[in-house]
Amino acid sequence: MGQGNERVRGRRYGDVVLPIVAAALPTAVFQLPNLVGVPVERAVLVVAALVVFAAVVFWQVVRARRTAAARRRAEDTGAAARAAYEVAVQYGFGQIATRLTRFAAHDHPTRRSELGAFADRAAAALAFYLLPHVPDVRANVYLLSPALDALEPIGHGGADDTAGTFRAGTPYGDRNLEWVLTGGPPRVVGDRESDVDAADDAPDFDPRYRSYVAVVIRGDGYSFGMLTVDCPTPGAFADLDVRNVDVVAQYVAVACTLAFPVRERQQAS
Repeated sequence: MGQGNERVRGRRYGDVVLPIVAAALPTAVFQLPNLVGVPVERAVLVVAALVVFAAVVFWQVVRARRTAAARRRAEDTGAAARAAYEVAVQYGFGQIATRLTRFAAHDHPTRRSELGAFADRAAAALAFYLLPHVPDVRANVYLLSPALDALEPIGHGGADDTAGTFRAGTPYGDRNLEWVLTGGPPRVVGDRESDVDAADDAPDFDPRYRSYVAVVIRGDGYSFGMLTVDCPTPGAFADLDVRNVDVVAQYVAVACTLAFPVRERQQAS
């Protein structure tokens, strides 16, 4: 162990000294004739210049080593963060897949009664995945009402309480119902205050969120509801987050497909 430490110290010493010698030696050799037969004052100036030059080289080498060390620490920190992030994704999404497998083993009445619990687990897993880089994130799962005139929250995860119901006859309700029923593309809003949402705000409306992502929950050609994530910070969601919200929405769509038989969905349509 002691020998290993000695080798490390020797290697570090060499990494600092060798560049200084390599840079300063040619200059010193070139300046040697200026030290022969010259007044003492001039010789002192030459020596002083060589010392300053060596000090500058030393400073540059030390700074380069510190920069390299800082870069290695940053890389190590980034690698650790990526590893933790991957674990969060595997754990969170793995839990959804495991629960979906158990969900599929139930009969239709049990699936219907367990759909809210599955939606809660999916929303919680999504919030768990987003929380390391999206502060105060909230996830909500909404289900279309039997009359297709409302989007009712059935699952929640993350910060704050669940959001309210979107009902037909209101600006937000009509817009979201139309978008869900037609199976629209993911809706990504970086700042709702500069989005069309702000035009629909009631005077006393003060939402907790500034940015959000909404994805339609859709399977086998039917829309079942929507999955949303929101955050008080503008521009909180990256492209990868949008794709993963869509993945979780697909999990919930499979559960909805299992909970509502095709015959019942055809009758409802």
